[in-house]
Amino acid sequence: TPRVCGICSHSHAIASVLAIEECFKNVGYPLEITQKAKDIREIVLNAEKIHNHIKWYIFSIYPELQKVMGKEAYQNAFKDKLWFDAQVAIIESLKMGAIFSGQWPHGSFVMAGGVTCDPLKSDLITAQNLLETVIHFCETHLFGTSLEDFLSFNTLLPLMATDGYMARGLEQMMEKGFDRMGRSYDRFLALGESYLYDEPSKSVKTNVLGVDSKFVHESLEHTFFEDKQKGYTYSKSALYKKSYFEVGPLARLMIGKDALIRDCHRRFKDASLTRIVARLTECAHLLVRTRHLLLHVNVSEASFIPPLIDVYDLSSNGEGIVEAPRGSLIHKVSVRYGHIDFYDIITPTVWNLGNGDKEAPSIAQKAIIGLERIEEADFVFKSFDVCSVCTTQ
Repeated sequence: TPRVCGICSHSHAIASVLAIEECFKNVGYPLEITQKAKDIREIVLNAEKIHNHIKWYIFSIYPELQKVMGKEAYQNAFKDKLWFDAQVAIIESLKMGAIFSGQWPHGSFVMAGGVTCDPLKSDLITAQNLLETVIHFCETHLFGTSLEDFLSFNTLLPLMATDGYMARGLEQMMEKGFDRMGRSYDRFLALGESYLYDEPSKSVKTNVLGVDSKFVHESLEHTFFEDKQKGYTYSKSALYKKSYFEVGPLARLMIGKDALIRDCHRRFKDASLTRIVARLTECAHLLVRTRHLLLHVNVSEASFIPPLIDVYDLSSNGEGIVEAPRGSLIHKVSVRYGHIDFYDIITPTVWNLGNGDKEAPSIAQKAIIGLERIEEADFVFKSFDVCSVCTTQ
């Protein structure tokens, strides 16, 4: 399963293992997962998100925004060292995760019962130093202020006063109207666990309610064309109680009631600007959270505690849900005497991109319908950070 995607391979590995662990639990043999193993899983997943969010903004969103601003702005977009410094930060974040996962992408560091690595204190110190390099880049170039100051902002006003590429991008987005463009259904969903909120939930505008994954529905029936021969996508759609919900950083921070994102939402609803601010704000949260985790990993605990029964005696069903960089990722497995009988994956892009119809367009479709220029639609589409790799697989 790590090879489903070369960007979110750790997310897929963890979701798969969570599904297998639930199989054991459902037949009366719950696996004991130490806090150390849980922390390592979260550190690696955070590294995947951090690298994704930085790369997405610096190499996708910011250049695309300069295209909208005009030819001269686009030609001057990377005349400084930003692209080089960003690539260094991205590599360092991946190195930090690889200390525990062994490699990136496609690391198979996680297994039912824990993780395969057993880091030393020196490994944790190396990881901390790598993380501080990433933090320095984000504070210097991206946020234009310290993480502590940035996360204390509860409105956009102090953020706009900083001297970082985030503030510069926001000013340009407002100038071009992306604080109004890109609005969708204003419904958000997070089915996986996160330290940002107490439990998996949905948010309809600002009203946060509990959720149950049994109400997730996937469909291959929707098409945006009456004649399937003229245009049809085999990407399935994922719906919750037969409605489209946006997943990803904006959903997680709306459900977590982050003050800055709630202020953006109050001003601009679920416009592209709000979505972009949310992804970068989550990056700041993840940097602080990962710093805390690295300082508190208990190396004396076991990394792995084996199951009490042999896998070839296992016949069960399981579901694993992870909050991947782009949103809720679901793996479902049915096992008969240790062999996979059925396997299904619902990826975040299936939630956001989907395959709606004219009466009920999907999240991204609704956000771009009615825009006047293809450059505007391109930018709005990229604000969702959709991934064709997972969707194709």
